[in-house]
Amino acid sequence: MAKDGSLEHLDISVSDLERSGAFWAAFLKDLGYREFAKSATGWSWTNDESTVFLLQAESGYLDPPYHRKRVGLNHLAFSVSDPKQVDAMATRLKERNIPLLYGGPRTGRTTYAVFFEDPDRIKIEVVAPLVARAVPAPAGLSVPSLSGGGQGGGAGGSITATEVITYAGALVVLVGLGILLGTEYEQLGAVGRLGIPGLVAIAALLATRAISGERARARRAQTSLATLAVIAIGFFAGQLQAEILGGPGPRITQLIGYRIILAAALVAAAVAALFLIRLRAGLLAAVLSLSLLVAAFLTLNTQPIPRGWPVEALFLAPGALLVGAAEYGRRQRVVWATEVLAFSGASMAIVTAFFTADNGNLPLQIFGALLALAAFAASVYRSSAGYAIAGGLGLFAFVIDINARYFGSRLWFTVSLVIAGLVLLGIALLLSRLPPRLRR
Repeated sequence: MAKDGSLEHLDISVSDLERSGAFWAAFLKDLGYREFAKSATGWSWTNDESTVFLLQAESGYLDPPYHRKRVGLNHLAFSVSDPKQVDAMATRLKERNIPLLYGGPRTGRTTYAVFFEDPDRIKIEVVAPLVARAVPAPAGLSVPSLSGGGQGGGAGGSITATEVITYAGALVVLVGLGILLGTEYEQLGAVGRLGIPGLVAIAALLATRAISGERARARRAQTSLATLAVIAIGFFAGQLQAEILGGPGPRITQLIGYRIILAAALVAAAVAALFLIRLRAGLLAAVLSLSLLVAAFLTLNTQPIPRGWPVEALFLAPGALLVGAAEYGRRQRVVWATEVLAFSGASMAIVTAFFTADNGNLPLQIFGALLALAAFAASVYRSSAGYAIAGGLGLFAFVIDINARYFGSRLWFTVSLVIAGLVLLGIALLLSRLPPRLRR
C-alpha cells in the first residue's frame, strides 16, 4: 500500500523515444524496475510502487528543446538505501560512457548523491542517506544491490558454507606452507622451495579469478584468496633471492637474510596494493600496512641509519603513503580499508617518534604528540575511527614516554595516567557534541 501523497507515476516527453528509452531502460533496471509496456509512442517501467513513462514528443513541440533552468521540472531524484549503491551506480554510468555531473558523487549535509543527464539533458540524481538504512523491497520484487559486495552487506551479505570453506582452506594452506618450509627446508631442494609457494600463488590467483565478485560474500571469499596469493608471492620472491645467493647454508648471513626479507616484503606490498585497488577490502589494507611496516624495519636493520629524526623519517614515508591511500579510499566511499589504512599510517609515524627519541629527544617527542593531535583533528574532519584510535594511541604513548624519561616517581606517573585518561574522555565528549556539519 503506497503512502497517501506518494508519487504514483511520471510522464516524461522525450525527443527520441528509442534513444532515450535505451538510456532509461538500463538505468531503471539498475534500480530494480522492470519493463511495463512499450509501443511506438511510449515506453514504461515499474517497480510496483512507482512507474516511469517515456512519451515521444510531437514534432511541433521539439523546439525549443528542454532546459532544466526554465520554468518547470529541474531534475528527478531516485532514492537508494546505501551510499555504496550510489558509487556502484556511478561506476556503471562510467562503463556506459555517461558523463557524471560535478566531477562525480558529492557529499551533502545528510546525503550522498551522483548526478547525470539523459539524452535530452534532463538531470537525474541517485541519492542515499550518509548512513545506510534498511528499505523494504516492494512486494513481489527483489531489488538487486548496486554495491557489488565490497565490505559486506547488501545482496549476498550473509556468510555461506562456501565462504567459510574458502576461509578455512586459505588458512590451512598458509599454515601448511609455513610448516613445510620451516621443517623440510633443505630436503625440499631448490625446485620444491620455489615450486610450492609458486603453485600456491597460482592456484589462489586462479581461484580468485574464478569466483564472481557480484555479491558481498563472493568478494569476501576473493579477499581471503587474494591475501593467500600475496603471502605466497612474498614467500616465492624471498626464496628466489635466497636460491640465487646460494640456497641454504652459511653463505646466507644475517644481513643477507634481512635484505631477502626486505625485498619479499616490498613485493608483497606491491601485490597487496594492486589487489586492494580491485577488491577494496580491509584485510588487504592490513596486509599492505604490515608489509610496509616490515619493509621499514628491515631497511633499518640493513642500513646504517642513526636513531632519532632519520629513523622517524624512514617510518614517516610509508605512513604518509598509507594515509594518502586512506584519503583516496575515502573519496571512493570505501569503509573498512580506509579506516585500516588511516590507523596504520598515522600510528606508524606517531609511535615511531617516541620509540626512537633516545636520550630524551624532546623535540621528536613533541613532534609525535603533534602528529597524534593531527590524527585527532583528522578524525573530526573525516569522521574516522582509524584516525581517532591512532590519535588516542599516540597520546597514550606520549604520556608513557614523558613519564618514563622525566619522572622517576611512581606517584607522578600514575597521576599523569589518570589525567591523560580524563583528557581523552573529555576529547570524546567534545567530539560527541560537535555540530553535525563537522561530524561528516
